[in-house]
Amino acid sequence: MILSPIQKQIISTSGNLIVRASAGTGKTHTMVNKIAKEINDNKSHKVVAAITFTIKAAQEIRERLTVDSSQHFIGTNNSFAIEEVIKPFMKDVYGADFDCDMNTDYSLKIDTLEDGIQKIADESTLCSYNNNKANFIFELAQQIVETSTACRLYLQAKYFKIYIDEYQDCDKDMHKFFMYLCDKLGIETFVVGDEKQSIYIWRGAYPDAFKSICQKNNFKKIFMGDNYRSCQQIQNYSNLLCEETRDLHVPIDSIDNIVYLSATSNTWVTEVLKKIDASQNSALLRFSNANAKSGALLLERQGMEYVYIPQTPIADITTDSAWLYSAVAKYMILDQYSVYDLISEIPVEGNDSKKNVATIKDYLKNIETSINIEDVDEFESKIQDLAKYLGYSTRRNHIEKLFQTIIDSTFHVAFEPEKYQHIAITFHSSKGLEFDQVIIFAEDYRLSDMASIYNHYVAVTRARYKLIIVRLNNYNSDVFHNNITEIISTCNLHIGDVVSLV
Repeated sequence: MILSPIQKQIISTSGNLIVRASAGTGKTHTMVNKIAKEINDNKSHKVVAAITFTIKAAQEIRERLTVDSSQHFIGTNNSFAIEEVIKPFMKDVYGADFDCDMNTDYSLKIDTLEDGIQKIADESTLCSYNNNKANFIFELAQQIVETSTACRLYLQAKYFKIYIDEYQDCDKDMHKFFMYLCDKLGIETFVVGDEKQSIYIWRGAYPDAFKSICQKNNFKKIFMGDNYRSCQQIQNYSNLLCEETRDLHVPIDSIDNIVYLSATSNTWVTEVLKKIDASQNSALLRFSNANAKSGALLLERQGMEYVYIPQTPIADITTDSAWLYSAVAKYMILDQYSVYDLISEIPVEGNDSKKNVATIKDYLKNIETSINIEDVDEFESKIQDLAKYLGYSTRRNHIEKLFQTIIDSTFHVAFEPEKYQHIAITFHSSKGLEFDQVIIFAEDYRLSDMASIYNHYVAVTRARYKLIIVRLNNYNSDVFHNNITEIISTCNLHIGDVVSLV
């Protein structure tokens, strides 16, 4: 992929830098190239930390890098705080009793920092707050880094730069921690994100933290606005949603790529299918799994096969063994997923020394045998054997969820959604994906607050060539219509100037 002038500027800009990257602008490609260049240019013993929110995203960065990244930290926000601060230096602040092998289980809830510290003392387990606006892991890490001189010296001696992806999804405690490393410890920091794509405000994300960095004097600022994914009309519509991008609107002659379809619950399927090109892939994006599933069934009954992509039973597991359950499921379900793929998914916090392919194959073969005879007790025993070998713990109820995920074939489609031409999923699950055609419903986005506007932005920017907005005859759809009309009018435009009304 050829780098654009703005991407080249980002890669060559030194020092602290914040990049506001709209949807489809190639931010991951740009960040990976910047990391590679700065690793190559580094002449010291120091390394970098590339931090993102999911193990999958971290794995993508690792796979895309064209330089040796084995000595560098590439992992999740939580794994950085846990592995680089909490585990090695908690004993320095709270005493030798905390020199222990900690695990994580975010389904365990506590109310105060003191409760969480006691949970570590009693069970060697890192948990989370009942209040999802507060972050126990990062509050604890902040306490440690501020108190422990050894911790501060370690981080300063080890890292010459920290790169943080999807910063708009950081909460207040994460933001305080990362800015401490930058401002107080002097570690150069690269931040990339887009407040318009913050769809996790409901669980504590604080997009104002990202915007606040744009006001900091010690950060250079660059905006990426060139959307290489969506056609110009979809870019125009999405840019009109937020004040800071409205000046990117470009007049165009045709507005056929966005269809604003008024229909009833009885007619919407027929009307939508008239607008869909069956030869191009498409996605029905809904707010709830129930609506995505029912929508897929209705479309299929009218002759277009839409595959509903469900949430798997293992999707809500929040322990540090979650990656292992997912990897075992993929190994058992996907023909092309090998033991080498499983090994490549071992996260930073895993034990990288235990990667004997033949041994892991033997464990997986025993697991497969227990699945074939549908013996959940034997399955639990064999999963425990593999987990122990890799340095992880398991829980009976989690293993049962894994067993259900593998045994019930209706969940298998969730592991290879790209295999299907037409799918139905929640818009939360669609982040990072793109489709030729996208169907959304006005009632899912009231546009009454920024969270709803950001959700709508993410949904519409999944589409390359065609966007269909279905307006049913109900209150929420009417609220959407009134608000989108008002938003568009701020640019002296009518809704009919922006979308094709049907």
